[in-house]
Amino acid sequence: MDSEAWNEELEEQRLRSMRKEWEAASAGEHDYYAVLNVSRRATTEDIREAYRRLSRLFHPDRHHDAEKQEWARRQFHVIQRAHEILTDPAVRAAYDQLGEQGISMGKTVGYKLHSVKDLQDRFEREARMRRIEDVDEWVQSQSEITLSVNGSGIVSPSAAQSLQRGANKGAHGIGGLVMQQLFMSHSFTASLSDTVSGTVEGRMLSRNSNASAGNGAVKVMIKRTLGPQTWISFTTPVLPPHVVAVEALHCPSLGTFYQTKVEQHALDTHTPPAITVRAGRPLSPYSTVFISAATGNQYALSSVWAAGPARAPHRQPARVPRKPSSVTIGITGARSTDEELGANITATSNQAYIQAWYKRKIDMYFSVTGGLLVVGHNPQPVPASGNAARRTSSASPASSSAAPLLLGDISFNIDMVGEIDRHTKLGWKVDLGLASGVTLTVYLRRFRNSVNLPILLTPALELELAIYASAIPMAAALALHYFVLKPRRRRLIQRQMDMLKDEQRYQLSQQQRQAQEAVRLMADSVGRARKQALAANGLVIESALYGDLPFGIAAQDTNVLSAAMAKFGASRTALSSTDEPRACDVTVPLHALVVGDQLVIAGSGSKQFLPGFYDPTFGAPKSLFVRYCFRGKLHEVTVKDDQALAIPMREHCIE
Repeated sequence: MDSEAWNEELEEQRLRSMRKEWEAASAGEHDYYAVLNVSRRATTEDIREAYRRLSRLFHPDRHHDAEKQEWARRQFHVIQRAHEILTDPAVRAAYDQLGEQGISMGKTVGYKLHSVKDLQDRFEREARMRRIEDVDEWVQSQSEITLSVNGSGIVSPSAAQSLQRGANKGAHGIGGLVMQQLFMSHSFTASLSDTVSGTVEGRMLSRNSNASAGNGAVKVMIKRTLGPQTWISFTTPVLPPHVVAVEALHCPSLGTFYQTKVEQHALDTHTPPAITVRAGRPLSPYSTVFISAATGNQYALSSVWAAGPARAPHRQPARVPRKPSSVTIGITGARSTDEELGANITATSNQAYIQAWYKRKIDMYFSVTGGLLVVGHNPQPVPASGNAARRTSSASPASSSAAPLLLGDISFNIDMVGEIDRHTKLGWKVDLGLASGVTLTVYLRRFRNSVNLPILLTPALELELAIYASAIPMAAALALHYFVLKPRRRRLIQRQMDMLKDEQRYQLSQQQRQAQEAVRLMADSVGRARKQALAANGLVIESALYGDLPFGIAAQDTNVLSAAMAKFGASRTALSSTDEPRACDVTVPLHALVVGDQLVIAGSGSKQFLPGFYDPTFGAPKSLFVRYCFRGKLHEVTVKDDQALAIPMREHCIE
């Protein structure tokens, strides 16, 4: 296989599909809808009619030969089980939700409920609980550790001297690296009922500075789901700051949301509540626009909250955290499945931000993100006193107008993320800023847990260092990805596929034997029906193949009969000359499904479970090719494995 043509994502999907098929085959599971050739929306009467039709072919009493009776007994056992399961509303509801595993459950609880709707709700809850139990360790818990380190002493001599002076005053470091702060958070969620869940979250921040400071917080959130589109939550603190929050979210349609959050300092009634409103809706099939407005907690209504602690001058300490008002407008979108981009503008009472980002997915294991951030700020006036204050108060309106917005910083970041395995990601991010310098961040994410290590390389922007910090790691990551990891994953995927195919060979021989038995049981009946159809100029299946059909079998829009017959003959020869079977002849089983000059196959699942069919190409995409004659004209059609088929149809005619 050519390395350039090898699609890793498709091969991963194929491997997962093979594993699923293997597990189902090992457990002896069947698609009972396909066994009876009925759709998943079939009524009980439709199911009974299909059962009666197949019973005329496979009931053991209709065969007198001892060997054929044994064959019919095996075939009829599956047909009878399908009929029993699908005609019992309780068991059918359980089977639809949980598969074979839900059948015994449906027999246990079915008679305790009152309607099919109740059964479906019950089994949906059971399926949801089973999924929650499977992923409880990582879905119900979330943690983050961020250790900020100043490493400028290693790359900058002047910064090293400054750090040494700071070290004498209490800053701790090892080998030129000085820890600035440590942040940790952890939360876990537990379901209290079907619609209520509780979350406990703890956070702590420890700073390493001349004036050592740190804080922590613990809060509890109760969340109630009001429906599939709406939820509301209430959060209360256990430790300071004592901020109570109420939040609600409503999603009336896909991509549209309305969110409101109200926060209030519980121990300080002089502080107004901070209200945040967000809304978003799709602008096009590939983009979403959103807007957010926040009041902050520094506003006042006349004399109410006029003396609030959050309105104290910025140079004075406040008893509660200050939250300025802000407005954000943004847009996010995807140009394709491999490209995402977005931009937003945020304005607060003293700052403004313009941010844009672009993400490129190189493949399913590696992606690169670039971002740009422009920050402007409005410097806060220094409070005046004495004569200066009186002169300021008597100044003209022009002199007391707001100061112009000054450029605070322009920063650029590039982020590279690679997947170590399906649930673990390793990232390398470089932030470059005129005022913030160069910061390198290495992070590891597994499920919902993350560890971040931001390292300040230099407090001032140095282009040479920025290039070294971004270009060299990117080149190394790409080389490692394409020349080491990707070939290794390719070998691993191929090895796992080969192992599954080897383990499936015994099952293939069993399936093939059972299919051949079914064909022999229906051969006489199909022969008589074929003669009657030929005499009446009705529907006759000339030939049919099921499996991996890559040899250019004529499509349904072919209009040249000789070319179609030549291609079909070449395909049959190629299929029969391969070491392993690529397709099976299903002419007889398909003709047995003809009823009143019509053949309808539901598209609810794989066709391998139809009587007389089997899977000749484990793990490969399969198709069904049918050539049939109706009213003296030749027709042909090719459909995918999960696609419905209805014949005869005028567009299938090739003459």
